[in-house]
Amino acid sequence: MPAGYGPMGFAYFAAVKAVGYTATSAYLKRRYGLRGSPRPNILGVGLTRTGIGLRAGALYGGLWLLVLNKLISGDTTPILYYIFLLPIRLAEWCFLIWLFFDRALRNRTLMWESVGFGTVCSYALDIFGVGAALVLPGGMWIC
Repeated sequence: MPAGYGPMGFAYFAAVKAVGYTATSAYLKRRYGLRGSPRPNILGVGLTRTGIGLRAGALYGGLWLLVLNKLISGDTTPILYYIFLLPIRLAEWCFLIWLFFDRALRNRTLMWESVGFGTVCSYALDIFGVGAALVLPGGMWIC
């Protein structure tokens, strides 16, 4: 959902997400018992998650602007935007967990806990990312 004015806002938002996702990946690495292991590289995981979010966010944002926003209007639109974003976020985190931490998805409980934690982090990072995009010079953001 657009909330600002330009490429610098996009850069601020993406930077906040990259830093936050890198920190989240450090936590997940520890949860999966890989703390001393060189793989996965937490920066690589964080940047990958940011890239997944940028792509999915561009698609979802475009769909929202072209279709959903026209069907839904009123004061609840921003809330519905984030509610409809939930399954996308869950899928993004499932993919990331599978990609870096548990290819066989052996521990489903740990996977869902990690997906839930990551999803909460994504929403929390939105607050900081949008804030940065709105407060710092420039501004445009993505999911």
